[in-house]
Amino acid sequence: MHEASSRAKLPKLAPDTIRRERISGWLSDHADVPLRLIAAPSGSGKTTALVTYAAAPRHRAGYVTLDGEATTATLRCAIARSFGFSEPADDEALLSAFEAAGRCEVLVDEADRSPDEVRAALRRFIYEAPDNVTFVYATRSRDVVDATRLISLGLGAVLDADRLAFTLEEATRLAEAARVDTADERELGRLVHDTEGWAVALCSSIRESASAGRSLDGAFDRWRRANARFMRRFIDDALAGEEAAIAAAARKVFDGELADEATLDRLEQRGLFVRWVDGSYRPYRAVARVARVSATAPTRALAPFSVRLFGKPDVRIEGQRVAWFRRRDSQIFAYLALQPQGRARRETLLRVFWPEADRQLAAQSLRSACSTMRRSLAAVVGYADLSHYVAFGDELALNLDLFVIDARRVRAHLRDAETAWSAGDVVTAMEHDRAALKLSREELLDGDIPIALTGLAAELDAGLRRSAGRSADEQELVAVS
Repeated sequence: MHEASSRAKLPKLAPDTIRRERISGWLSDHADVPLRLIAAPSGSGKTTALVTYAAAPRHRAGYVTLDGEATTATLRCAIARSFGFSEPADDEALLSAFEAAGRCEVLVDEADRSPDEVRAALRRFIYEAPDNVTFVYATRSRDVVDATRLISLGLGAVLDADRLAFTLEEATRLAEAARVDTADERELGRLVHDTEGWAVALCSSIRESASAGRSLDGAFDRWRRANARFMRRFIDDALAGEEAAIAAAARKVFDGELADEATLDRLEQRGLFVRWVDGSYRPYRAVARVARVSATAPTRALAPFSVRLFGKPDVRIEGQRVAWFRRRDSQIFAYLALQPQGRARRETLLRVFWPEADRQLAAQSLRSACSTMRRSLAAVVGYADLSHYVAFGDELALNLDLFVIDARRVRAHLRDAETAWSAGDVVTAMEHDRAALKLSREELLDGDIPIALTGLAAELDAGLRRSAGRSADEQELVAVS
């Protein structure tokens, strides 16, 4: 356990850290409340908020950081030293020392990492301390204290993850401090949206763009790809101290599986990267995106899937056919297979497959579809290898290196045919036209085109009609000659 009795001993912050008046203002405005609870998942900026405030507190302040080895005795001593008190023999002696100390603020970081007996002491202090003493606890989990009861009694106020999230204005100031071009506000807006203002993702994306001399266009995706291993370790660390059942449930939620509302509520209460948004729970985008096509090498050579979308749809691997649980599962798979990069964000899938449905019900339907799609695919490749083929995170993604898809081959031939025609290479152009037409002798999806795929189907049909017309012209020329 560590403590700080002066500004010089406070934890160091990044050189480009900005002062967020909105956060420090909240702490100042609630300075008379016995407990100010900063409760948010790891990486939300709790320590930065606490340290920034401790550097210029409204009243005399002492900063203490806890860990798993803390005891009630070390807690008392740490608080006493941070205020220059003599070592107290017990809680009563510590609280008595405060009586003649004037207005004091006790700032406790990482409160949730402490053992149960220390947490019990932290709860007692709120009720037993003299009126001239207030407390600020920074924690991932709100159940370190009975926050609901404290708020109802007027003894507590909570600064939660939504309040800690960076706004567009704050992101702009941080980008300027990091010397990143902020001329295009749309790029910053997209970054705030994609990261949900989560400090670790937003700040790191900006700083990495600055160090690479790049704009913020695509900054979050670049950061996510470059830091996938870091994020996995980050999540592992956050789950390390949790009950096995809670940790397992969290990983399933991050991977797109369904969970009951009680479990999701528990994850949110524990600060495990779940948010309450628009009337439903969902994992943070940055965390969900970690669960994507595995970047690690498989232990053996993996066979590819063979996917037929022209004619009766068929997905096979080494002769084994994927049996979809629902028609909608196969349609979502076909949609992914036809996307330029083989992937689509959940928001996009909700919009194209459930355009008129209640958003909460649609989200539940999509989660159910993801769960049954996983089961269907794992039935033929096994769960151990599934992550090398497909990911079910905030973005559903196929590893196109392991899927041979007839419709993608058709599209490639059509594209190459157009390029060859433009270059005047008639022989090559006709070869690609004939190959595209040969692969598409039957109707796309056997003619059963869902609304979500009508645009893609029309695009393919238009290209094939052009190829068919050119082939007919070639046959006429051959017959005339």
